[in-house]
Amino acid sequence: MEMKKVLTAAVAFVLFLAGCSKTEGENPAAVSGAPGRTEKAEEVQAPYYYGLIEEYRMILAQDPHNLAAMIALGNAYYDSGQWKEAITIYDRALRIDPRNADVRADMGTSYRSIGRPDRALTEYRKALEYESGHLNARYNIGVVYAYDKKDYAAAVHVWENLLQLSPHHPQSEHMRSCIVTFKKALKKDRP
Repeated sequence: MEMKKVLTAAVAFVLFLAGCSKTEGENPAAVSGAPGRTEKAEEVQAPYYYGLIEEYRMILAQDPHNLAAMIALGNAYYDSGQWKEAITIYDRALRIDPRNADVRADMGTSYRSIGRPDRALTEYRKALEYESGHLNARYNIGVVYAYDKKDYAAAVHVWENLLQLSPHHPQSEHMRSCIVTFKKALKKDRP
């Protein structure tokens, strides 16, 4: 799980560097939420993830209600960019533990990655219902507003609130940079 957090943070870092440096007319939503891997990186990582996936599938074949194995399998699918498979497994896990905010947030990101930002928002909001301080869910709500909905005012609002809760959030510098960029874009749009 720690590797997933590091990977997620690294991806978010790269995505925000790319997204927030765009001008108003460009498409900052080129951010898909999917790790930006090269073919060479995929070749190195793919066997690792596929091995993990097979291992967790074997565990679940013997113990179909093993929540830890279910979540680990969902995470392996997530980390390898197999979003639909991750959603399927996360859904199974949430039938056992519907209040698991981490799984809900990851399922939200999986939905976003297959082009369903509204469903992603639903999952992020559910995560916050169960764990109001879930920083990843809050952060990703801002991502959806900024890059999928193009609602920069909502993204600014979400991220400013998040920065009040967590001024040293791992993405704090990038959120601040985006907030400045989005506020400038919003000023330009005013008559």
